[in-house]
Amino acid sequence: MNNDDGRFRRLFHSFPRPKKDEAADATLTRGLKILTFMNEVGLVLAPETVSWDVSGFSLGDKQLNILQRRASFTELAISELADHSAMFGPISLSFDIARLRGAGATAVIYVPQGIEDSPLSQIATFCVNGAHHTKGVLSQLHDLKEISDPARLAQRIGKPVSPDLEINLQNTDATGHLVAHYNIRASDLQHVLQYVGFNNIPFDHSAGILGYFLNIFYPTDNLHRNDQLGYYRQREWRLIASNVNIHGRPIGRNLSAAEVARLDDIDPDFWRRQLLADGKSQRRSDLALVYDPMPGWRFFELIDEVLVPHSAIDQVRAVVGDRVIVRAKTLPPSGQRRALSEATVPRDAKRAIRREMIALASSPIVERARVADKPLT
Repeated sequence: MNNDDGRFRRLFHSFPRPKKDEAADATLTRGLKILTFMNEVGLVLAPETVSWDVSGFSLGDKQLNILQRRASFTELAISELADHSAMFGPISLSFDIARLRGAGATAVIYVPQGIEDSPLSQIATFCVNGAHHTKGVLSQLHDLKEISDPARLAQRIGKPVSPDLEINLQNTDATGHLVAHYNIRASDLQHVLQYVGFNNIPFDHSAGILGYFLNIFYPTDNLHRNDQLGYYRQREWRLIASNVNIHGRPIGRNLSAAEVARLDDIDPDFWRRQLLADGKSQRRSDLALVYDPMPGWRFFELIDEVLVPHSAIDQVRAVVGDRVIVRAKTLPPSGQRRALSEATVPRDAKRAIRREMIALASSPIVERARVADKPLT
């Protein structure tokens, strides 16, 4: 590796993000626990809820909440790593871009937030909303296919099903009130769905594909820091699971009760926080997955190097052993690290961005894609 060549670019996963008023030693200790968990259990796909304002074009709904589960990586030159680490954490895992892509990594699709009184600016968010609802339609078609097939239905309920079975379909509102119902013969419904699905990929596959995309949509602007295009400039890549299976096998697995308890112990404030998923509040650690794309796959085999502060080299080597190169990286002075952790851009640039956004806000940004506690562990 040529450290002086700014053209030499890698994908990095840096952690853990320093907390406000947290001592550097405490941040490093937390990072070592995360690294140990990665080595012994695997790479955790951390859950996050991304909220999109859809009030401008959606009937009734004002906000669309999408649960994403992913591990994040940033494409950088080695010369950019010091500033990146000051914000995202002292331990940086370095990956060859092609090898990480070979493991399923994909670039984030950045979605620009809308601007008030500008319908054209909301097209991208409209597409996110459309992908979400289309996934719902395809999931319903898959469910109808399952219940209209007498053999599959008999297997599901454990008893024979009459070939003349009639199905009662019901529409209810948000309160559970019956709005409409339809009686249809199962055989008729099955024939319609066979026609629709002819020479097309299965409905559940289509829903899984849309679920994949919903895990890689992300807003362009970091409105929490008044940083226009702040997320877009991060050049983020992700490993995700969604509902896509490889040879019938899920590529993400649930954590055991013992593994969830270990996560909670590493960072209780983060992992025990409640997230809204499927209309109910659930603990973040219960929603986490381990990336497990194939039998025997090990995340650590992808890591080329672990770059850490010089003072942490021995501690990191005690975790990773001799399988991975561990070496020191240069960090900015502590005062500069603190400044970088508080702003994504230098102060002068931040003022300039704020002026741009204020000028833009003669019609303020309406499409507030609020990102709750973006997890970077």
